[in-house]
Parts: sequence; C-alpha cells; structure tokens
Amino acid sequence: MKGFWKKKLPACLLSLALLMGTVPMASAAWADLTYDVDEDDYVFIGADDFEDLFDEEWDGWDSFEYLEFRNIDDFDDYGYFTAEDGDGYNAQLDSDDLYDGIFYSNGRDAEDWDEYDLDTLYFETYDNIDSDTIYIDFTLYGYDEDVDGTMCIDIAGGYGNSGDVELTYYVDPDDDVELDADDFWDLFDEESREDFEYLEFYSYDDFDDYGYFEAEDADGDWVQLYDSTLDDGYYYYNWYDTSSSYDYALDRMTFCADKNADEDTLEFPFTMYGDDNDEVDGTLYIEIGEGTGTSSKADFVYQVDPDDDVTLDAEDFYDFFYDESDYDELEYIEFTGYDDFDDYGWFGADGYDYDDYVRDYELNDSDLDDGYFYYDEDDVWDDYEFELDTLTFHADRNADEDTLTFDITMHGIKGDKIDATLAIEIGEGTTSSATKVDGDIIYEVDPDDTVTFDRDDFWEFLDDETGEDLEYVRFTDATGLDDWGELYSYDYNDDRVYFDEGDLDDGYFYYDSKDLYYDDDCTLDDLTFLSYDDADGEVVYLDFTAYGRDDDAKGTVAIAIGDVGGVTAEGGDIRYYTDYSGRVQINANDIARFFEESYPGYTLQYVTLKGAPDYGSLYYNYYGTSEYGTSYSMRITADNCDDMDLYFSPSSSQYALSELTYVPSGVNYCAQIPFTAYGTGSRSVSGTILISVNLSEVPDVYGPTPKNTAVTFPAASIYTAVSQASGLGLSSIQLLELPAANEGTIYVGSGTSQRADTSTLYGYSSGSQRISQLRFVPATGFTGSVEIPYVACNSSGTPIASGKLCLGVVEEMEDFSDISSSTWCYKYVLELSDADVIDGYSDGTFKPDNQVTYGAALKLIMLAAGYTEQAPVNSNVFSGYLARAQADGLVSGSVDLDAPITRLAVSQIAAKAMGLSINNLSSVRPFTDTSDPYVQALNAAGIVEGYFDNGTSTFKPYNTLTRGQISAIVWRMEQYQ
Repeated sequence: MKGFWKKKLPACLLSLALLMGTVPMASAAWADLTYDVDEDDYVFIGADDFEDLFDEEWDGWDSFEYLEFRNIDDFDDYGYFTAEDGDGYNAQLDSDDLYDGIFYSNGRDAEDWDEYDLDTLYFETYDNIDSDTIYIDFTLYGYDEDVDGTMCIDIAGGYGNSGDVELTYYVDPDDDVELDADDFWDLFDEESREDFEYLEFYSYDDFDDYGYFEAEDADGDWVQLYDSTLDDGYYYYNWYDTSSSYDYALDRMTFCADKNADEDTLEFPFTMYGDDNDEVDGTLYIEIGEGTGTSSKADFVYQVDPDDDVTLDAEDFYDFFYDESDYDELEYIEFTGYDDFDDYGWFGADGYDYDDYVRDYELNDSDLDDGYFYYDEDDVWDDYEFELDTLTFHADRNADEDTLTFDITMHGIKGDKIDATLAIEIGEGTTSSATKVDGDIIYEVDPDDTVTFDRDDFWEFLDDETGEDLEYVRFTDATGLDDWGELYSYDYNDDRVYFDEGDLDDGYFYYDSKDLYYDDDCTLDDLTFLSYDDADGEVVYLDFTAYGRDDDAKGTVAIAIGDVGGVTAEGGDIRYYTDYSGRVQINANDIARFFEESYPGYTLQYVTLKGAPDYGSLYYNYYGTSEYGTSYSMRITADNCDDMDLYFSPSSSQYALSELTYVPSGVNYCAQIPFTAYGTGSRSVSGTILISVNLSEVPDVYGPTPKNTAVTFPAASIYTAVSQASGLGLSSIQLLELPAANEGTIYVGSGTSQRADTSTLYGYSSGSQRISQLRFVPATGFTGSVEIPYVACNSSGTPIASGKLCLGVVEEMEDFSDISSSTWCYKYVLELSDADVIDGYSDGTFKPDNQVTYGAALKLIMLAAGYTEQAPVNSNVFSGYLARAQADGLVSGSVDLDAPITRLAVSQIAAKAMGLSINNLSSVRPFTDTSDPYVQALNAAGIVEGYFDNGTSTFKPYNTLTRGQISAIVWRMEQYQ
C-alpha cells in the first residue's frame, strides 16, 4: 500500500485557521471563552486563547503548560473534536476522549496516544443538527499554578424533517431491477443526522399479479417475497447486520416482474430506522413498462452476444416441468427438433463420451439430438449423457443477429412428458473487449495514446503452444494498422523504426536485446503502438509467428482502441487507497519505478496526464505549499491536463510530479487517472493510476501454501474483505495483473486448458466463470511472495473497490505461538522465516512488538541484501556483522549493538547494502525533517515511507522500530532484490 495515512483534517483547515479566528465572544457572559460554529462546519480552538487567559491570571509569574477538560456537556450528537496526538496522527475525539485527554500548549510535549497538541484542536459539526450551546469546563496548568475556566460553543443548526421521501425504480415485464441500498441511505441522510440501519414495508398494493421480490436472508439463502410476506421482513443497509430468518440484505433485493405484467406503478410505503431510533417515512414506486418487445414466444428464452456464451439454468426447466406436469419431477430433457445452428455457434456440456468424463464436450448441429441432459448430475454415467446445468451455448464471433429455436421434450421421474420450446436470441454484441475483441494476446489503448507490448506475453504464448523458449517474433499480416495508428520499435543502432502494413513482415523482434545483430533486428519489449485520435472503437489485428529454437507457433495480437473495450478498470498499474474523507498524494517514485520496469537502465524525465478522474478531483499544489510551477492550488481537468508536463526533477519554473493530490467525492468507487511517462533515450510508456475510495481499506486476503501446491481462490474471504471495507456485496472481480511466469499461472477450472486473463469478470455467485474456479499453480520449485491485485465490481460490472490476494509460497509452514493470520506482520514474518532470514526465540515466540536492537537489525538487513552469515568476532553474537559492515562502508564509527536502532540508521545501512544509487533521484526532497540521500534512495525504491499531513511529509528519522516493523522493511528489500 502506497502513501496512506490515518483520518485527515478537512481540506485547507490549517491554511484557514487564521481566517476562522477565535476571538472570545460576549454571547454567553459567564463563559471565559466562546466560539461560534454553523452546522456542517468547523471552528479552530487553538492554544492562544488559553495562554492569554492563563497570563491574565498570573501576569507572567508562571507559564501555561497544558489543560484538561472536565464537566463536559454531551456533544456527540452535534459533532466531534479533532487534534494531533503524540504519535503525529489527527485523532477524532468524542466526549469521553476529550475528558481523558491532556492538551499541551507546546505540541512537542505530547508523546502518547492520549496526549494532544492544543494548537491543532478543532470542533467539527455534523449536518442536519439543532441549534444549541454546549459548555465545557477546563483547568489550565502551569509549572506551579493552575486556572479554572469554562468554554462555550454556540452551534447554529438547521435540522428539520421535510416530510416523506420517495424513490422510483423502473422495470420491464419478464425482467428484474435491483434495489440500491445507497439510494435509501441518501434519502435517510437528507432527513436525519443518524446512520440508516434498516427499513420495514407496510400497507402496500397487492403486487402478486405483477411479480415478486427476491432477497438474501441472514443464512445467505435467496427467498421469494410476495404480497403476504413482504411486510414480515426487516431490510438492512448492511448485510452483516442480518441475524434471523426475517432479516434481509437491502442491497441484495430485486423485484422480478412477471412476463405478462401490465404497465402499472406499484406503491410500497416504508419506514426507515436509524441507529439511534430516528424514523423517516417514504414510498418506493416500481414502474412496470411495456417490455422490450422480444419476438420470441418460446417457453424458455436466453440471450447471448456474438463471441460470448450463455449457460442454461436447470432450475428453469425443473420449475416449468413441475408446474405443467401431474406433480412429477424433471429427470432429463432431449432435443427433438431445431434449426441448423452451426453457422451461429455450438453447445458445450459436461458429461460422458465413450466412458470418459469430458468437460465442455462440443455438441454441434448433427449430434445435439443424440444427447440426454439430466437435471441431477448423479444420474449421468453413460455415453452421451450430460449435466443439464452445464449446457452452454457458445456464439461465434461473427454470428448475426437472429433467434435460434429448439424443440425439447422433458421427461419426469414418474414418466410424465412435456414438450416445450427453447429460444436463444443472438444480439448485436456489446462494447466489451471481453466479448468483441478476439486474439491470443490482447492490448488496450485510448485514442491518441500509446501501449507498449510485453515480451513475456509472447514467451508465455509460445511456451503454452510448444513448450519452447521464445527467441524472436515475426509479424505476417496486419488489419487496420495503417488506418488507426503507428507501430514502432528500436533497432540494433537504438534508432526508432516505424512499421506499416507493407513492411511489417520485414522486422525480426527479439526477446533478448543482446541477440540484435542486423539492421532489421528490433527489440520486442520496445514495440509500441500509437493510436490516432479518431480511432475510438476500432480494433487492430496483427498476425504473428513466435519462434523458439526448434519449434514455432502462429497467433494474433488484437489492439482494442478506446471504447471497444469495456475492461472494468483499465490498467491499475499504480494503485492507491483512501477513505472518503482522506486525500491521496501521488508518489512520483511510484511512476518512476513503473517507467524503469518497462525500460531498465533508462530514467524518468516527465509525465503527461491523459485525462482527469471521472469521480473526485485531482489538484496540482492542493495545499498551496509547493515551490514549483505555481504558488496557488489548481484543479486538473480534461481541458488543461495536456498542458502540463510534470517533471520528476523540476526546476523552480517547472511543474513537479510530486505535487499531485487526489480529493475524493463520494464513496465505494475506483477513480482512474491515465498518464504517459517520458524518459531518457526517447522512451515512453503509458499507464493508469487507480484509486480505490471506500469506507475503509480493503484488507489483503493472505494465505501461505507449501511450494508445488495449487491454491484455489478463497471466494468467501475476498467477499468478506470487500464487504468489510465498502459495506456492499460483491458481484464479481477483475484481475488487474497476472503473476510472472517464474512465479506461477492462474487457471480457470481444474485443468490447465484455460488461463485466467485481465479482461474477464469472474462472478462470486453467478456467471459461467467464477472466483471459486480460479486456481493459482506455482511454478515448479518456486518459493516467495505472490500478489494478485483485483477490482471488485457490483452487479452492473462497475468497480466499487480494489484489493489484493496475497500468497506466500513456502518450503514449510512454520508457526510462532504469538503470531497468527490476524497479526499485521504475519506475512512478513512467515515468509522471511521460511527464507531463513529471521528466526524467533527458543520458546517458540517471535515477539513482534519488542524493540529491535541495532545488532539484530543489522543482521537482518545484511542477510536480506545478500550477505552470508557472519561469525562473531567477540562475545556479542552480532559482532561479525558489524565488523563486515564497517569494512564494507555500511557503518562508520562505533555503535552500541544492544541499543535501539533508528529509522535513519536502518535506511542508511539498507540503501548501502543494496547498492542503491543516490544519483538520479528527484530534485524534490520527499521529507522536511531529513535530507539524507540514503533515506531518499530507499524511499524511491518503495521500501520505506513517511508520514504525510496537510501538504507536509516527514520521515521521523530518530524513531526506533519494533521487530515487526523491521520485518516489513526487510521483506520489501527481498521483493526489490
């Protein structure tokens, strides 16, 4: 996780502190200090007024040191205080916290979590509150004397209930519409200052002739709710608040309209309840339209787009058969007559073929009617018997819009037979790249932007096809290249070479740049496509042959430009998290590392943004403290983003890449910021910053596994992680990156025929490909850490959060008695212990909260940097490491190996041991409290971070570390190495 912090003060509080002045008022005559504040606002308290009050009493004979509050009015329904604590974090204080706290006039005297800097004290009010006055007594303490006083805060509220609220959803016959819990939350929030908890329905229309509701109960079961049962339930905003059979998740509630529902509007009065018993009445309206006008009159209708598939639902056939038969139950179906469908696609199903069980067995026009499709999979045991619930129609990429009709006969257990008709409607396709773009390797790019090919994609393609190692690639044909863009790479002489459709087949594109020899030889990893600005929605196809030493394989690269692709979250090359009230400072080093991963040996120079985020706002110099480019805060928009070159090492007149701040708006979404990074050697690479905005950070889902052991994705744990952070359910995930080839491969299903990709949405409880079908297979002999980032999507395919599945592939599972999977440093300790970099105590503990000594930290750092074990040279067990470190220039002078080690010393030793360069660093110093170049180098490598607050970033170089904290740093060193 990059560059995040605890809850921040509201934007610009510090810069506005003087303007929001706190002159004592006369509105409450008996109060010593009085402050005024409006609803949904804040007022600065500060230390000056208290110091003046103390000086008036003692006239300079004593100095004000700190204060304590007492006899506090209950203000928690009106707002809260914020102040910076002794750990440097801005804490939110309720009435109990205020009473327990000590507030120092000199903030440097605050050293603990319940000690605060009085000069950072604010009172913030909620919206929708009543006017009121709160009184708080206090005692001011000097070195020898004290002063009692009273503080008054006059609150100008504006709370008032405006009456009933309304909400309308629309649905067509034979369709459904999902309720959105956030819609109800917003209505409740407008009328109440509490958090919405649940609602009840009462006295509504008779709706059984129009459809029914479907909702998920506390046990995770889906329940159908009709006119007689809807008012029995409690419908909760947070699904995890459900606890009984009559509790339902409001965000997993759907109205399903009957096929023959008339046009009408249904009314559902409800009452919403808050977490402190506030009530808001309202009405839900569901307007049923006239339908989509489908021409199909079949008993079963399924829809599919070209180059997509649809799986039949066995329950549809079971329910229909049960309703139509004489209380018989469905056993199997067979196809008795149908159109010639081979020009449109094919059916696949799981079942037996010549006594072998086959997954997705292909059934075409000539053999579909030979099959028996059973409702119960246990009945499938002979040739041409298949599981009905796996029967899937795969539409061809070039399938026309049409409707295929299939006559079927359904057979019951008791012998009943029912004839019916199945229709499959083939649409015109969608704009999703997962359904419209077909290629062995797929890239995506925006109009007027670039995408650089990844040589490992071609390596993995050839390895899959032949088992060979890739040497070079030749392109044999191209479609749309000359119309929609340009293709270029770098040749033997490091000159940029352009290719069009006529001469593309002249080039040899090598996996290893050391193999370049002739003028027509180019580097595969520098091959870049630049799209034209009018190419939105187009696809360029490049046919290629990949060559190994003894074998080759043919394939196709597809480049989807702009809105062809509906990949849910494009890129996500650099990822951040913030809560809805926080801020994200874009780290210039993150983009520099992204550039250098694409072009090792080259240096980032500047970055151009290719768009502004759709949600929230991006600012340059948000806090008004920058020394570069401009002295004022400037919002970055789609109109001005191309006008700014953001430099990694700027001069005073240039814009600095380090001065970008993202400010969220709303909650539970993923904002994207596209960019192109330019560096030395005329190199450039495009990418995307992805910012996940949620109620809290999506926790990593972590699990260790022995080497050479496959791991199935823990779908339930991923669901829980997303729900915990967002308060919402999870419909699907999209993988943002796949593991490197030397780490392992993610497959779909139990075999190795289908690899996972970064364009498919893998469903949680529905869809033909699900999270629980994803399986990571480690590369043979590999041990180490694997991180698989993803975005979580709602039922509309819209990203709501970003998270990571982390796997530790280890030699053996080692346990410490005081470390568990819930311990924050569990991953670091487990994997470093497995790599023999760290160990615990003889009693089986690790003691992660113990302060780490200089000697222990020195040993860990040197081992992580590649040094071997060092034998002691005296009685101190770490003396050999110190002697070697002094000899190699890692440490100078004498040190106490048993003393605590500081963050500064750790950074200096680690950067030197790793051989990090202190050149080519940004001219912008990352921290205000240290200019040490080794700290900056280690920060640039992403191994240590600082503390960011209101435009100022500090490192706290003289803080000491615990064993858990040093484990995290050493783990990052291992990953960097």
